[in-house]
Amino acid sequence: MNKTLGQRILDKVNVPLVLWVLALLVYGSIVVASATSEMAGGAGLLRRHILGAVVGLVPLALAWAFDYTRLRGWHGVLVTMGALLLISPRLPGIGYEAGGATSWIQLFGVRLFQPSEPAKLIFIVVTAAVIASFKGRIDSPRAVGVVGAYVAGAVGLILLQPDLGTGLVFVAIAFVMLIVGGMKGRYFAIAAGLLVVATFVVLQFGLLADYQEDRLLVFVDPSRDPAGAGYNLAQSKIAIGSGGLTGKGLGSGTQSNLHFIPARHTDFIFSVLGEELGFIGAVTLLGLYLALLLTALAIATSSRDLFGALIAAGVLGMWLFQILENVGMTVGMMPITGIPLPFMSFGSSAMVTNLGAVGLLLSVWSRRYGA
Repeated sequence: MNKTLGQRILDKVNVPLVLWVLALLVYGSIVVASATSEMAGGAGLLRRHILGAVVGLVPLALAWAFDYTRLRGWHGVLVTMGALLLISPRLPGIGYEAGGATSWIQLFGVRLFQPSEPAKLIFIVVTAAVIASFKGRIDSPRAVGVVGAYVAGAVGLILLQPDLGTGLVFVAIAFVMLIVGGMKGRYFAIAAGLLVVATFVVLQFGLLADYQEDRLLVFVDPSRDPAGAGYNLAQSKIAIGSGGLTGKGLGSGTQSNLHFIPARHTDFIFSVLGEELGFIGAVTLLGLYLALLLTALAIATSSRDLFGALIAAGVLGMWLFQILENVGMTVGMMPITGIPLPFMSFGSSAMVTNLGAVGLLLSVWSRRYGA
């Protein structure tokens, strides 16, 4: 039976995915507008936030239109591109330090973007290609070694910046993809043991930056240094707790408007939401995220091949970890890192990357029948 044009279009579009992303973009813009309303240049920040979403439609459309299966043949090119992106902030004259890490690039004094953000998508595609080559059976030391080398290489380049938070995102992406890729449980146990040893070595020999060590100490003891390293967490908890059931209303958050919440339009956007929209507003956001993640999972399970399923799983892992880490750090359940909240936090690099990830999901979905 011949399909109508509308039916053919719907075959290419995962409507729930588009709806959840659109809802998050609108919700995020509303909260960013409120968070920046009392800031100097707040109107300009809001315009930049919206512009980032508009620009993000370009990689979304390109990724959606491109047949993801062809990306497997670009493995070498993508590895080179990813390495150059992660190394670029350390190159003389173009690196820009922010938040204790040289993770941005700038030209002629203008800060451009955070290269580790698009590198996440390249990492997902490259890791998917490597894992897919083992056809769902990562059950030998050689297979584990090959995959582990790619993951360790990417994370190592990020830690040179040093950007511990983004490095953890890459680890989380790899973990979810390895589950889908069929890695045996004993190798996960070995990897976990190595991670514990590596953590011990890092802490024992003081390899973390001072601010990173302070954040971990505050996570272990929230009452530590409330006027210094523990200030951000203390103010975030006060803001969220004072929101109650329905919140104080948009633009009426005292912790936000009186500048007690640090980075309130970026890393701590959830604190503003909790104070101004309360428990109901926070649950609404988490409900939207749950719907988004379940849709990504559905796309992974509907893929026509393992490569597509791994790409979708990588995007799922990226979003899941960033949501858990960002929300968790604002309430003291996770260490504080500079990880943005997907589709909510101000920041064009992250916004463009997340919309590019949506394009990858749509590419996998639209070709689930081999079209």
